Amino acid sequence: MNYGYKNELDFVNLFNGKCFCELDDNSKNFLNELFDIKIEDNEKIVCWKNKETQKADIFIKCRNYVKGVSLKCGNSNSVHSEKIQDFKRFLLDLNIPFRIVEKYVSYHYGYFKNEMGNSDYSRRLSSEEYKNFYQDEIDCFNEYINKTKVIIDMVDRFLIRGKDFRYDIDALVSGTVDDYVWILKHNLYDLILFKRFWTNTSPHVSCMTIGPKKRGLDGDTTRIRDRYVVVVRWNNIREDIIRFHQMINGSSFQ
Repeated sequence: MNYGYKNELDFVNLFNGKCFCELDDNSKNFLNELFDIKIEDNEKIVCWKNKETQKADIFIKCRNYVKGVSLKCGNSNSVHSEKIQDFKRFLLDLNIPFRIVEKYVSYHYGYFKNEMGNSDYSRRLSSEEYKNFYQDEIDCFNEYINKTKVIIDMVDRFLIRGKDFRYDIDALVSGTVDDYVWILKHNLYDLILFKRFWTNTSPHVSCMTIGPKKRGLDGDTTRIRDRYVVVVRWNNIREDIIRFHQMINGSSFQ
């Protein structure tokens, strides 16, 4: 069974049909913060897995309130994926100039460029090779997209809402039922904006890197579709959430 899918079922089992008093202290704190109400010990919680392909993996219900929660486990998390043509249209819809968008597209496909600046379709580069040749183009793309309005629009698409749905998540959870941390939607925007000056040689928006699912350098045609998929990854997501909460409680955040 897929590890992420199993984790979703574990969280459903953690909450569904349980009275509030039956939950562990961490889960009680999570629900109190998520619903922002005083939950009585004898109140029953209902939880189910989202059957749709949306950002919310599970729904949690208390009284008549329903909250959508996104679940992430592991240290290197893929938080979003879509076809490169859809991503390209999204960037253009944000009024990002075509010349800037093409700098990402060039990195995504990773072709070497000849002396005229034209792509040599016979020579594909790894991400590190591409950076060695064209880091200045990646830096130009990063500088343009790491602006407040663009970051907020990308957080909406990558984390909060997705590209085709109107419903927002209410919280993002990182971890497993035995050990998890969380961040509410409004704080998620603040966290990502605080990390906007994070430096990385890859295309990125704040702390989230952007790149192809697979580069296909080995010529494996069975995975050729992955070459046309953009994947957004957020490494160290758990640590970033912990440090953010430390910051709002008086510690520094980096």
